[in-house]
Amino acid sequence: ASANAIAEAIHHLYPDSYETIIEDIWKRHTPWPVNKLPDTYPWLSGRGQSVWKLMWKTSQHGRRQEMFFHLIAPIISRRVVNYLRTIQPDLIISVHPFMNHLGLEWIERAELAVPFVTVVTDMVTLHPVWICPEVTRCIVPTDPAYQNALKFGMPPEKLAVRGQPVNLKFSQLTGEKIALRQKLGLQIDQQTILLVSGGEGTGRVYEIAREISRNVRQAQLLIVTGRNQKLKRRLEETSWRIPTHIYGFVDNMPELMSAADVLITKAGPGTISEAFIAGLPPLLSGYIPGQEAGNVTYVQENGAGTYAEKPQDIASIVGEWLDPANQALQQMALNAARLARPTASLDIAADVCSLLT
Repeated sequence: ASANAIAEAIHHLYPDSYETIIEDIWKRHTPWPVNKLPDTYPWLSGRGQSVWKLMWKTSQHGRRQEMFFHLIAPIISRRVVNYLRTIQPDLIISVHPFMNHLGLEWIERAELAVPFVTVVTDMVTLHPVWICPEVTRCIVPTDPAYQNALKFGMPPEKLAVRGQPVNLKFSQLTGEKIALRQKLGLQIDQQTILLVSGGEGTGRVYEIAREISRNVRQAQLLIVTGRNQKLKRRLEETSWRIPTHIYGFVDNMPELMSAADVLITKAGPGTISEAFIAGLPPLLSGYIPGQEAGNVTYVQENGAGTYAEKPQDIASIVGEWLDPANQALQQMALNAARLARPTASLDIAADVCSLLT
């Protein structure tokens, strides 16, 4: 999603000026079984979180990172180097933590003298592997991420805070809730709760939805299940006590967020950043150990949302937020909007393309 957002912004700012190639190097240009490693991520970030947490902690040390790259580079480099020699890029952008140290080695082997830019897509808690001081430019989404990048050795003159790259549709939000609800076929006078499960449809979405339906009245519920068709069918087969709309994978998230009053989601950086742009306080229901832990702290410390794991607690908080006598939701919405960077993708695109002039 980040790569697509940056490419979209480049073509928006500079039509017909650049050709962009979005390539999953790890999956398409490394040999088996290395090319299958990305397929393990949904499990690691879901049921296998304890394994992920252990991997995160044990890989923090610089010597271990060096050993890993030293061991893996001979196995995976030949095909990648040949690919780079074939396409002859004028600039390379990395949006993956493993592609920075290895990426610089690959362009050296391919004898390419081109700028190399790292766009860090973790909001706050960076893994040290993101930071390679030899890159041309390192772009981070937040001020805490900037401080972490400095701590891991990135020279300040190479660093810039630009925000999280998100779809350009988020920079065109109107904020007209009533009109959007009408367009989406929703009840225009009902407070609206948006429950998002992420692209893979993970999280305790069903349990959270049931608790909200039972305990939060005078509201309507929108549920986005992503690619999880089994979850979508289960939700569609359920009787609900409040008006409930169920969606699969959607391409109109900006409209859904703008129509909503409350967002319930896991602590992914993209969704949080999108919510900020929509002025929508996120109620975070879970996070991936390591890289997303800081996101929860960032949201809470800035008064832009809160965190709860148990479905009963989530429903209780939503009920409190939507109480007309409670001003907390309005203040959190203002705080969320204050953290927003709606032009992040455009700013990143301009920054990157300036290296080609």
